[in-house]
Amino acid sequence: MESRINEIWYALKAKASVEELAFLKKCFRAYSSKGHLANVKADLQFMYRMSPPPQRVLDFGCGIGLQAYLLAHAGYEVYGLETIEDKSLEGFLKGKAETHIKTRDESMKNVWDVIRTRQKVEFGFYDGVVIPYQDGLFNAVVAYAVVEHIPPAEVNGVMKEINRVLKKGGLFYIFQLPQRSSYTEFIARNLGWESHEYLWSLSEIRKALKIGGFDVLKCEKADMVINHPYQVINPVFGLLKIVNRFLIHTPLSYFAHHLTAIAQKPSAGS
Repeated sequence: MESRINEIWYALKAKASVEELAFLKKCFRAYSSKGHLANVKADLQFMYRMSPPPQRVLDFGCGIGLQAYLLAHAGYEVYGLETIEDKSLEGFLKGKAETHIKTRDESMKNVWDVIRTRQKVEFGFYDGVVIPYQDGLFNAVVAYAVVEHIPPAEVNGVMKEINRVLKKGGLFYIFQLPQRSSYTEFIARNLGWESHEYLWSLSEIRKALKIGGFDVLKCEKADMVINHPYQVINPVFGLLKIVNRFLIHTPLSYFAHHLTAIAQKPSAGS
């Protein structure tokens, strides 16, 4: 997986501007972390078991498209969709949102172009309100580190739109959703580091999914240990992986960083 991500990065370095590369370097940096890579692999393997390819998948909030690229490489028919505006930037980027906005669209398009030379993925933007696909088009929808960027007032509408474009019995995967009681979010926010404005609890994401018309199949906490800075974490990742497996089953899981939720659009007659 790491080598495939690196291929995209090196191809971009040959064509992107200095300003774009400064933005993209930040996006790619996460994949230098063994912890983040392990999370991505585990999430994709879970999805592979629950919704085996070839199935039609919407990567909702695809960003620069790396998750869509990995899904396509795994054999899925992938559509990547990103909003024309990211409404959570200021809280997350701590004063750097204006620079990001200037480079965001062009940078994403450059990555998408590189990805399309390697895998068949249909990328596009949408208005954040109506998903531009027909009812029941997708077997699965995945939102990877996405829901925390949606303003709370818009969540119910988004959930209903995702439900609409799913086939009956189709699955909705939410991965890497920052938890309200996350110790890492608490530390980052109080130290003035990058953090997320919108955080979630298990009960809140369950409620939002039910309002959206979904049956909740799985909703649990994940990730007790941090993945960054990767220069510090990578050498001891093997040990931290063991620690994470232990702590996630203790009361300390109250402070876990992420939530995972899997929901299903009810089948006909259910």
